[in-house]
Amino acid sequence: MQLVKTSQFLRTQKFITKKHIPSQNDIDKTLKLFTSDPHNKSLHYKKMNCKKDKNRYSIRILNTQYRILLNIEDDTAYLICVCSHDD
Repeated sequence: MQLVKTSQFLRTQKFITKKHIPSQNDIDKTLKLFTSDPHNKSLHYKKMNCKKDKNRYSIRILNTQYRILLNIEDDTAYLICVCSHDD
């Protein structure tokens, strides 16, 4: 699966990693695991109920309470943002 990082994803990633929770290394490990095995249980990969976007999914960043939101179309995952579980 191909990953495409959107400008919004890069902006939220930079903002979140300034706090060092999660670190850039955690995000990189999560994305590497997602590309090799999207249905790994530690990712908590699931479809979201979103009225605006029917292809919205989330994965959990390993060992944190943060999520990466993404859209999946064909064999491409468009990374939307990094956010806390509460957001």
